[in-house]
Amino acid sequence: MSIIFPDKRLLNTTGKVDYYHWNYKFPIKYIQRYRFRKIVQLLGEKKYPILLEVGTGSGIFLPELSKHCDKLYACDIHPNFDQIYMLCKHYQIKDYSLSTQSIENTNFPDESFDAVVAVSVLEFVSDIPKAINEIKRILKKDGVFITICPMENKLLDYILSFHTRKKPLEEFGHARNNVTKLLEQHFTVIKKGYMIPVLGKLFPVYTHYKLKKP
Repeated sequence: MSIIFPDKRLLNTTGKVDYYHWNYKFPIKYIQRYRFRKIVQLLGEKKYPILLEVGTGSGIFLPELSKHCDKLYACDIHPNFDQIYMLCKHYQIKDYSLSTQSIENTNFPDESFDAVVAVSVLEFVSDIPKAINEIKRILKKDGVFITICPMENKLLDYILSFHTRKKPLEEFGHARNNVTKLLEQHFTVIKKGYMIPVLGKLFPVYTHYKLKKP
């Protein structure tokens, strides 16, 4: 599967947990890029009228996501969008909107989006149930929520600690244990899978979901 990964010179760090440069660094880039490839796989061949990426960070995923929708929205809690506007211009993304807002409380109208995408986002949110309820509010009745989340795993934690110089507990608290449970409580699961398909249930690294409203 061929997807767009922008030239890293077009990207800037937008916050303390924006690790876009990991996508270009051996060997962690293989784990990082896996997440984006899986989201694209879950999006499928369909072109969505209106798609939102929450927690867009540096905007690294926007050039690829623009191929999968007619109008693209992206939001994050940071205000650093100048470089992202330049990125969108470079890739000739025409119909898009960027905004500074938290997925816990957005200003989007009810049932705005045909698809909402979140790549390793919910584990950083302070109030996960609130964020999930907001996603449900802004998702159209027949819309899909596609996300991938890291799990608590000793190997993954070692890799993350090595690159961040922080313990994962400092980054995530215990959110990684709660995310999947909350997603399955609040949504109907269309697809669920693991980074390591056979062993993933016992030794999860990343869990991905395609979800819809109940």
